[in-house]
Amino acid sequence: MTASRSYTIMVVPHARAEFKKFKISHRGLVLAAWGAGLVAICGLLLPIYLIRSMAQSYRLERMNRENQGLREANSRFDAALAELKEQITDFENKAYKFALMAGVEDFPGSKPGAGGSEFSGLPSGAPSVGYLRQELTQLRDRTQALQGTFNVLEKAYQTQSLLLASTPSIKPVKGILGHGYGWRRDPFTGQREFHKGIDISAPTGRDVLAPADGIVIKVSREAGYGKVVYLSHGNGITTRFGHMSEFNVQLGQKVKRGDAIGFVGSSGRSTGPHLHYEVLVHKIKVDPMSYILEDLPN
Repeated sequence: MTASRSYTIMVVPHARAEFKKFKISHRGLVLAAWGAGLVAICGLLLPIYLIRSMAQSYRLERMNRENQGLREANSRFDAALAELKEQITDFENKAYKFALMAGVEDFPGSKPGAGGSEFSGLPSGAPSVGYLRQELTQLRDRTQALQGTFNVLEKAYQTQSLLLASTPSIKPVKGILGHGYGWRRDPFTGQREFHKGIDISAPTGRDVLAPADGIVIKVSREAGYGKVVYLSHGNGITTRFGHMSEFNVQLGQKVKRGDAIGFVGSSGRSTGPHLHYEVLVHKIKVDPMSYILEDLPN
C-alpha cells in the first residue's frame, strides 16, 4: 500500500523571526482547496442573493401598496356609485311628485325607484367587469327613463303655463268695486235686472289692463256699452270691457296680461266714469270675481 502523499508549507515572515513549516496531506490540501472554492463561490453568490432578496422585498412592498390603493379606490368607487344611485332615486321620487301635481299619470318610470333595486354595494374584492357593466347599464336605463319623464313633465307644465297665462286672473283696472255680478235695480229705470258683469269705478283715462294673454277680437261701439273691447283667451274664455273713453288696441292684436287695452270712460249708458267688465266661458257670462286671483291696489 502506497503511503499517502503529504506536502510541507513553509511560512517565511518578513521579519527575522523563524520561518514556520506546516505539513498537510494531499487529501487535506484537496479539502482545503474545495473549502476555499466554496467560500469564494459563496462570496460571489451572497451579494446576488442579497440583491435579489432586496428586489423581491421591494416588489412585494410595491404590490402591497398597489393593492392597498386598489382597495381604497374600490371603496371610493363603491361610495360614489351608491351616492349616484341615491341621487337618481331622489330625482325619480321628485319627478313622481311633480307628475302628480301636473296631473300626468303615464310617463317613463312612473313609480318611484322604478329604474332598479336598492344598491347593495360592490362585491367583496375587486368587482368583476361583468358586474360593473351591469351596474352602469342599469344606471343608464334609469337616467334615460328620467330624461323621458322630464320631457313629459316639461310639455305638461308648458301646456299648463299657457293655460294659466290665458286665464283671466287680475282686476282689469285700479278702482272701487261698484255693482257686482247678480240681481240689482237698474240705475236708469229702477227695474230689477240681472247684472252680467262687475262695475269698477275709476277716474277717466285710467289704464284698462288685459287680465290675461289673448287676442283682440272686437273693437267697436255698442248700444248701452259704449266703446267696448273683446279679448279671446282661448279654451272658450272671452272677456268684455265697456264704457271706455279710448281704445289702445287694434283688431287682431295679441296682448299680454297687464297690457293697457284702453282707458276708463263713461261712454254708452253710464252714470259716471267706470269700467264694465264681463267674463264669458263658452259664451255664457259668469261672475268675473271668480277669476280675479290677485287684486290690484285701488
